[in-house]
Amino acid sequence: MRVVVEKDYEAMSRCATDLVQKAIEKDPQCLVSFPGGDTPVGMLREFVSRVNSGMIDPTGVKFVQLDDWVGIGPQDEGSCSHFVNTQLLTPMHRPFADKFLFDGSRIAAIDCQLKEQDAFIRRYGPIAVEVLGIGMNGHLGFNENGVDFSLRSHRTPLSAVTKAVQKKYFGGRELPLAEGITQGIAQIMESELVILLASGVQKAEIVFKAITGPVTNELPASILQKHPNCIWLLDQDAAGLLPRELVEMKIRKEYSKQAPVENHRSLFIQSNFGACGKQAAFRQRNG
Repeated sequence: MRVVVEKDYEAMSRCATDLVQKAIEKDPQCLVSFPGGDTPVGMLREFVSRVNSGMIDPTGVKFVQLDDWVGIGPQDEGSCSHFVNTQLLTPMHRPFADKFLFDGSRIAAIDCQLKEQDAFIRRYGPIAVEVLGIGMNGHLGFNENGVDFSLRSHRTPLSAVTKAVQKKYFGGRELPLAEGITQGIAQIMESELVILLASGVQKAEIVFKAITGPVTNELPASILQKHPNCIWLLDQDAAGLLPRELVEMKIRKEYSKQAPVENHRSLFIQSNFGACGKQAAFRQRNG
């Protein structure tokens, strides 16, 4: 696990896009997953800009959605699928080779959709780059407190904290949403690279607990301490409670302080992508 602190939200978003771009350049047929919510907006804007300028070629890349609310669908503003469509898929001038999105409004078909997502990830996986945010309660996607770390795509009750903060996605309205659908922790942990984005002082406490506290399913993001290639990519506000020596030690241990930042970013993923044998082994295990 690495902790990287950028000076502000914009720099954090550019750095995340750099990492995704490097992964796609290494494996143009890879599978990627990006989250919904406020935090990834800057990264998605930068990603779309690079696609439309020709810097990133998405035409061989596959995309899988992270999570969504049960009870609303792509037509509903505030749903994660609506977010993905408006912030990513629609403004891209060149499409992904294939994609999987949830439709939470098709309640009778939720179990079928979960099986379809599992099959999609088995077909194209493992996920090369899994970009995540972190909830105020430490959830990843809709993997809420107490989640079984062995689960794959699943349906789950929403925590009280998640229900309380949902209003910001729906213009201040509180909708009667009680469940979510999400990739499971097992799929996240099988990803070749996990990038956890956190921005703002309101995330500082949960970031501190997830990075420095014990690994427990009561704080799902703490499991990322065990991921072999996870980058916590933070702005200074979100990193505000972390001991300076923790962050500096991790950077100093793995990279020369004199090396330019661009070199840091390329080194993050230098040895973690492009192994066709790795993909074949994943598909054999999960097929």
